[in-house]
Amino acid sequence: WMQEILPNFDKMRSSKQCKLICWLGVPTNLRADVWVKCIGNQLQITKELYEIFRSHAIRGRKDLEVARRRAQESEHAVDEESQLLGSEASLKVLDKDLPRTFAQLGFFHKGGPLEQQLRDVLEAYIFYRPDVGYVQGMSYLAAMLLLTMDTFQAFVALCNLLHSHYFLSFFAMDMLQIKIRFAVFEHFFEKQLPDLFATFEELGVTTDTYLLNWLMTLFSKSLPVDITTRLWDNYLLNGESFMIRSSLGVLKWLSQTHFVDLPFEELMVTLTHLHDQDCIDEDELFECIAAIKVTEEEFASVLSKKKEEMEAAFARESVGSSSHW
Repeated sequence: WMQEILPNFDKMRSSKQCKLICWLGVPTNLRADVWVKCIGNQLQITKELYEIFRSHAIRGRKDLEVARRRAQESEHAVDEESQLLGSEASLKVLDKDLPRTFAQLGFFHKGGPLEQQLRDVLEAYIFYRPDVGYVQGMSYLAAMLLLTMDTFQAFVALCNLLHSHYFLSFFAMDMLQIKIRFAVFEHFFEKQLPDLFATFEELGVTTDTYLLNWLMTLFSKSLPVDITTRLWDNYLLNGESFMIRSSLGVLKWLSQTHFVDLPFEELMVTLTHLHDQDCIDEDELFECIAAIKVTEEEFASVLSKKKEEMEAAFARESVGSSSHW
């Protein structure tokens, strides 16, 4: 890592050597450097820009506290807090979400060692992208970054990460783009795990019930932190195709536990509460992921095809609706 890969990262990141040693997990003391290089800073966010949005967030926080005090003093002012719009409304949602982030760790609880850093990163993002604001799930992404790097690095990484791949579409609940990603996943699901795919079809287990949460948080809300960290190492290096492989790898691992034989309600709980599975073995899970063969080129080709087909179908439906009216 120190002598060959990090000094020449842009050239080495696509090499077999880099992918092989990253597969085993990036060394803890080097993870921040590797993740920063993988994510990059295409948005060219500076420390000065971060401080500007932090100051906006501080003012927004004061406005929210004023609204809360007024709500306590007058019945008529209750509406003032409930009708907060934009960034201040996001701050209110954030207050409820932070204590639930990695609850088992305690780092981000009130008074926890990383609570303020997590709040700083997310509040700055709220004012950096008021059109997006804070959406549930973002706290897990920011928390994962803060477990690895400092506050400013985490802010830069979060902004650039959310700017990539499918994230903004998912957090904005753009249903067309979400359905396109689901269609891509289902294409590889049927191809790679045909028996399990058929079983899910028979049982009525739909992709939206589990995949959205997995992809929006990169498994950080679903799997143990040590396993999630290793998944992030490989996702950030290899790209979006690795999330398809990871998701199918999780399903393949679960299928070996015969979870499809569970009553439907328990099966769904298993899919949506992976972190409750005490028996997850990291090596076994990664063996299952390794068995899923999806290259970035294959992924890009299928994504392009599904996007073209579904956007064209959506356009036809929109024209039809307009003609009807």
